[in-house]
Amino acid sequence: MNRRFLGILFLTFSLAMGSLPAEATAEDLGKYRAWHDVCLQGDVKTIDLQIDKFEQQLASNPKDSLAKAFLGSACALRAKFGKWGPTKLSFLKRGRKLMEEAVLASPTDARVRMVRAIAYYRIPKRFGVRDTSVADFQALVPAAKAGGKLTKGERQAILYYAAHAFREEKVAGSEELLTLCRKLDPNSEYGKLAH
Repeated sequence: MNRRFLGILFLTFSLAMGSLPAEATAEDLGKYRAWHDVCLQGDVKTIDLQIDKFEQQLASNPKDSLAKAFLGSACALRAKFGKWGPTKLSFLKRGRKLMEEAVLASPTDARVRMVRAIAYYRIPKRFGVRDTSVADFQALVPAAKAGGKLTKGERQAILYYAAHAFREEKVAGSEELLTLCRKLDPNSEYGKLAH
């Protein structure tokens, strides 16, 4: 067996555990999602306010990899919705750096890796992060299938975005992932999108 296969096998097993890192609580997770959801609305000034919240959280707890991953994703969204090219590029670079650091610090945390996988999937291909997104999804899919401590919504998000990333990159199994996503909860947001 080659090293890459063993590495993926170890990572897959570890991700199936799906636990929050010691630095983040379930309450933190809810707070981070709420802040991040505000960023998805696309208002740059509001995104800047959410970035400030993530930065304050990291200042009080620098080892919080989940906050760092969400901050990185918020920066990537700031780049997406920004207007001025150099500022957009600066935020994109910062977002990538933060997400890489978060995954490096917590490589077996499924939530940290999920944030990066989805964010990198949404970044245009020309920035060269799609392979990392696909590799993250390949490690996350077994955890999404197994459940572990991931919520049903997290599992569906992984399956939904993995299916689309796999389809676009011609990786086998995208239709199976959409079917699994629907089966988990056909009436949820991702269940409806997977039709």
